[in-house]
Amino acid sequence: MDEKRYHAIADATLMHCYDQLEDAFEAGAIDELELQGGILTIRSIRERTFLLTKHAPSLQLWYASPILGGLHFSFNEGAQRWQLPDGRLLYDILRAEMRDEEIAVVL
Repeated sequence: MDEKRYHAIADATLMHCYDQLEDAFEAGAIDELELQGGILTIRSIRERTFLLTKHAPSLQLWYASPILGGLHFSFNEGAQRWQLPDGRLLYDILRAEMRDEEIAVVL
């Protein structure tokens, strides 16, 4: 994948996550929700911070979680999804961690 395509896909993914979490933020289930400079910041009402960031040098999305630590997702062109080397999917992990924080999100 070239860098231009990476940025287009990564930006769309970050915006999708932001859009899907916005209702929970407006309802008060999320304390902070911000998307700026390729970094999506989610802070739960339990004061846990989750970050999803673009990492252009590796063409990956990096996810930092107080529960799972740091994870590096690569885009699988064939499947059209972000996944870990072991096959776990970004949206599945994010959805599960938000559920543990009592934040309902459909990704």
